[in-house]
Amino acid sequence: MRVFFPATLVALATLVCLSTGSAQEGTRPAASTVPKTAAAPPSGTNVAVIDIAYIFKNHNGFKTKMEGMKALVEQFEQSLKKEQTDLQKRQEQLATYKAGSPEYKQREEELAKLASELQIKMRLKQKEFVEQEAKVYYTIYNEIVERVESFADRNRIGLVIRYSSEPMDPTDRGSVMQGLNRPVVFQRQLDITDLILQACNAGTKPPPTAGAPGGVSTPRQPGTLNGPTKSAPGVNR
Repeated sequence: MRVFFPATLVALATLVCLSTGSAQEGTRPAASTVPKTAAAPPSGTNVAVIDIAYIFKNHNGFKTKMEGMKALVEQFEQSLKKEQTDLQKRQEQLATYKAGSPEYKQREEELAKLASELQIKMRLKQKEFVEQEAKVYYTIYNEIVERVESFADRNRIGLVIRYSSEPMDPTDRGSVMQGLNRPVVFQRQLDITDLILQACNAGTKPPPTAGAPGGVSTPRQPGTLNGPTKSAPGVNR
């Protein structure tokens, strides 16, 4: 019969514990293999750009309203020219009266009154046209904003920045300075201009003088500072 010394027993107990622990660790999955719950990736893009000026130039409703205002302005100008011609004839007739005579003074006062009334009429009409034009811009701009908000909500876009796709003219200092002041220096496939314009023009027709069918009379020319400006494929439609 073999007798183990206390030191030998301690060594054996330690060996058994280490062996048991190694076996248990061998069956435990590694930390890197533990599955984690991944967050769902956001759809669409968070930022987009839009050329408001281009939309105004090709917006059927805007062009129709402006054509109507243009017709009213031309009609008023024709009426104004007629009144100016009549006033000029009266001034020529004034020369037939003797200067300083009662008839001359009476005609002179009448002409001064007519000229003053004509000036007032011109200023009031000009103010009316300016106010009407402002209302048209206000109405169309709000419509564009509503379209942008709806599109951004559907495609999880958090920011829409206004930019210009108009190319700079290197021979025109004003054009170059405007290009240098653009807030957007470069963008790729973030332009939603055409999508918003299509939504605004849906179910409408361009005015007879608009030119190209579909209401797009101004060709699309991406600005050299802004990169490609076609419709954004990264945006869910």
